[in-house]
Amino acid sequence: MPFFSLGKLLRFNLYYWLAILMLGLLSSLHAAALYDKPYDWSYLPMMLASDLVAMLLTAALVVWTYQRLVQQAFSNWQLLTGVVLVAALYIPAENALWMLLWDREIVDIRKLIGNLDTSVLTFFVWTACYLTVLLYQQQLQRLAQTNELSQKIQQLELQALSHQLNPHFTFNALNSVCALLEAQRYDDAETMSEQLATFLRYSLSKSPDSLVQLADELAAINAYLQLQKTRFGDKLKVNWQIDDSLKRQRIPALLLQPLVENAIKYAVASRKQGATITIGGTREHNSLHLSISDDGPGSQVSADSSGAGVGLDNIRNRLLQHFGDSARLDIGASPQGFKVDISLPWQTA
Repeated sequence: MPFFSLGKLLRFNLYYWLAILMLGLLSSLHAAALYDKPYDWSYLPMMLASDLVAMLLTAALVVWTYQRLVQQAFSNWQLLTGVVLVAALYIPAENALWMLLWDREIVDIRKLIGNLDTSVLTFFVWTACYLTVLLYQQQLQRLAQTNELSQKIQQLELQALSHQLNPHFTFNALNSVCALLEAQRYDDAETMSEQLATFLRYSLSKSPDSLVQLADELAAINAYLQLQKTRFGDKLKVNWQIDDSLKRQRIPALLLQPLVENAIKYAVASRKQGATITIGGTREHNSLHLSISDDGPGSQVSADSSGAGVGLDNIRNRLLQHFGDSARLDIGASPQGFKVDISLPWQTA
């Protein structure tokens, strides 16, 4: 189905012939003034009738071409052929009517094709303008289809990135529950299962392309951390450094969870003494800066953290899909720890 409506094309046809009528009237008035003769207004109804007939004939062409467009069977040559047929009918009929008006009879049949150049030019200009309107509307249609396709592709990409994250986390959490059961820590396993169900309910209820308030995201992260503390106990320490004034800002759902998961995997779980995870947030000018850092081995384990690299690439791609070049992800690794900084555009309430 064409992006544009039949009504728009018919309005173009109406406006075109109204413009031709006005130009014809101005030309007649100019000629009368040039030869210092009064304009014969009795010709005006004839001009109106003549242009009305031309408008109706071309309106029939508009309807016919629109139907061909709907059927995806339209070509420019079909339109040109139709215009030639309309002109071949209209021009002799118009000349005949003017001859009857002036002379009361047709005295020379050859005059039926008089003014052929100017009359054909009118239809030629109509054709050029009509094809221009069609081309413009078809470009709008393709642009709308391209934008729609781009949005669908972005949504699919976000879904794919989300689906890469959730199974990874679920697998690790279920392994943790199994480990607690093997250690006969049944109460802890039950608590962890309940926390896992709560967190998964949150994560699965959020569309991969949705934005959530930072407060909701932090609440989900806190639930996740409580789940992990059931497993690691005092080895896992958390330091929150986010002001309440930032919590109404909106960020992509589950943006921080894989970063916290990486910190637990490579800093807390890998060391006997565990580690401290710091979750921070500040505002700098028109940007919201979020950070996840730990005091673990940092760059000492970079060679064994290919999984973390995949997670970071996913987050970087999600930021690109949501905010384009307005968002940034920076990574810093040192023997004293690992830090990930995220910069997002500040959003006014």
